[in-house]
Amino acid sequence: MHSNDEINITGYKQYLLGNLSPPETEAIDLQIISDEDSEDKLLWAESELMEDYLDDTLSLKEVGLFKENFLISSERVSQFKQISLMRNYARKALKGVSENVCETAPESFFEKLKFFFSTNSRPLTAVFVLVFIGLFAVYYFTTNIQTASEKEYAAINQKGLSDLAELKPLVTLSLMSGVFRDSGSLNKLAGNNLTEKVLFRLALPVQSAAPDKFRAEIVKDGKVTFTQNKLPFYANPNGQELRLLLPSAELKKGIYQIKLTKESASESTYIYNFAVE
Repeated sequence: MHSNDEINITGYKQYLLGNLSPPETEAIDLQIISDEDSEDKLLWAESELMEDYLDDTLSLKEVGLFKENFLISSERVSQFKQISLMRNYARKALKGVSENVCETAPESFFEKLKFFFSTNSRPLTAVFVLVFIGLFAVYYFTTNIQTASEKEYAAINQKGLSDLAELKPLVTLSLMSGVFRDSGSLNKLAGNNLTEKVLFRLALPVQSAAPDKFRAEIVKDGKVTFTQNKLPFYANPNGQELRLLLPSAELKKGIYQIKLTKESASESTYIYNFAVE
């Protein structure tokens, strides 16, 4: 069964197309004047009508009426173009995402996306597309854009830190991976006694193959504050270690984690804890 709202919307769509008899048109005219909610319903009907056209669900007669009687004002033409562009953009973006999804991914994900373009939810489509584009933009910029400081230190860290004699003047902290029982067991740095650059020597718990590179994320209060990629490792008398230079300006007072991940095996993550006092 259809709700009264759905019946009204259907009538409004036919009204907007000019596809009603004079008595039916007059009845809706009176309803628009007397019903306080009629303006919202009319806007909803306009949006659905545009979606119907884009989905190719209108009859040949309705397509003709859509062009002749409905799509005649500059406001509607502008709105129609915006909805069309947003839908095309969203579909291209979703296609790119779906191509990277594993074939075993649950079908419910795509069913949920399909819902937003279904007949019963079309008034939400424009809002969904805008939100999707916004989230896509946030994801892109937060995962692909480095700060000036991160770029500067990436050049230093990737170039190579093999000569420890050159690094001797710097404040240095050597860390082992693992959990800590309490803040008292943490390795600490004195915040008022840091050099401009601070060297971290991170012992690797397992032997790594020569091609391996690492990604390091500095985490404070649950948020990633600094990131470095493609970090090489170095041999030391006790095994292997990763050397990481960080700007002291990024090391405010608090408890930190360094999350070290193999770029060739993202499931291999090592955690190093320290504090700045």
